[in-house]
Amino acid sequence: MSDENAINYRGRKASRARSEQRRKAILEAALRIVVNDGVRGVRHRAVAKEADVPLSATTYYFKDISDLISDTFTLFAENAMSDVVQPIYQNVGEFIQQHKEEVSANPDVTNQLLESLSQIIVGFMKLELNEKRDHMIAEQAFKHECLRDARLRSIAQTYFDYLLNELVELCKVIGVDEPDIAGELLMGTVFRIEHEALMVPAEQFDEVKACKMIKRQLKAFLP
Repeated sequence: MSDENAINYRGRKASRARSEQRRKAILEAALRIVVNDGVRGVRHRAVAKEADVPLSATTYYFKDISDLISDTFTLFAENAMSDVVQPIYQNVGEFIQQHKEEVSANPDVTNQLLESLSQIIVGFMKLELNEKRDHMIAEQAFKHECLRDARLRSIAQTYFDYLLNELVELCKVIGVDEPDIAGELLMGTVFRIEHEALMVPAEQFDEVKACKMIKRQLKAFLP
């Protein structure tokens, strides 16, 4: 991760590898609680039980719940950017680089490329809904909690700026008008699709509708 995308933890730093493993286990346990019970379920005793560590371990690394919640979402953002988001952008970016010369070549070719690109994006959404649903739920909790806790906003800003900047770069490669605005609108559409998809079982995800929404956005951006 580049320095501009770096995010910092607030809790006590671990000086040894074993200590860092315990600290990370506590944060991973807290994140599981966020997914299952919401942020309000994150309490020292509950996290200690979930992590299978003594209560004194959670209070050692995190003097208060606010630090624990902040570092939990920091871990989420750090892992999401490297393990979930970057592979998606890399795959989509490679597809665009391979076919960017064909965009606007003629309406039929452009339409087929936008269809394929939409299917790739929606395919990743489907994969997340089935295999990384916890990540998507944690992201929704993150969005909500940063409205309540001002200390989370810098983490949220770094995370969402990362999502947006990568999307804007993809829009530039495609050659859309006003890529900064296009990126914002496309990200908003993706968030809307994901939010609705999480409210129903994964097998009820409407891929056809999602593809149409993404394709419509992309098509509207082209000169």
